[in-house]
Amino acid sequence: MNESSLLAHLEDIATRLGVELRYENLGQIGLRIDGGYCKVAGKPMILVNRKDSLQRKIRVISRSLGKLNLEGIFIPPAVRRVIEAQNN
Repeated sequence: MNESSLLAHLEDIATRLGVELRYENLGQIGLRIDGGYCKVAGKPMILVNRKDSLQRKIRVISRSLGKLNLEGIFIPPAVRRVIEAQNN
């Protein structure tokens, strides 16, 4: 699976979980964070620096998804392995 396809699968999983995925230029808005899972006004969100490489975006999203309950959601085995690798 190529990186673009992997990213699309991760984005789809976030959507199915009801997690807002936001691509922002984090440095421009004054945030000194790497991005990741958070809650804003009680709503789950994953912040991703839009300037990051494709590989970094995949790491941030898969690490964030690994913190959530993924039971009952079909995740292709290759995608699940990436999520698990980022959370071990």
